[in-house]
Amino acid sequence: MKRVLPICWSAWILFLAVTNLSAQTARQLTRRIVPPPNNASPATGTPASRPAPPPPAAVPPPNNAAVPAPPPPADAEKAKQEALRKTIEFQKKRAAEGSPSAQYELGLRYLKGDGVDKDEAAGMKLLEQSAKQDYTLAKKKIEELKEKKKK
Repeated sequence: MKRVLPICWSAWILFLAVTNLSAQTARQLTRRIVPPPNNASPATGTPASRPAPPPPAAVPPPNNAAVPAPPPPADAEKAKQEALRKTIEFQKKRAAEGSPSAQYELGLRYLKGDGVDKDEAAGMKLLEQSAKQDYTLAKKKIEELKEKKKK
């Protein structure tokens, strides 16, 4: 019993010390992490004057002998055609692997003649392959095309 009382008192004192240390407002904790700026405006209400910006550093003249000439600008139309060719090539590869989204996209390209020769039979075949794999967009497109043919 004699030992329990000093242990309880020690624990109580320790508890009070810890709670007093951690009892800080959010502002106090924020100031500990991010100190306030030094250029705060004075209490008189006049705006704080900003220090003058440093003068720009002297830029050394370029040494053109060591820098190679930039490449000529690429033809935008040529780059667009190359990107389209690569996209179609990628879609054909993925469609052959069985990707329903690639089959759908490639089927639409064949139906419209977008980047490939227009071939409605090949387009429908790809859409049907995609629809067999439960690809919803392909199913909707096939239904839409069948409705168009009825009219």
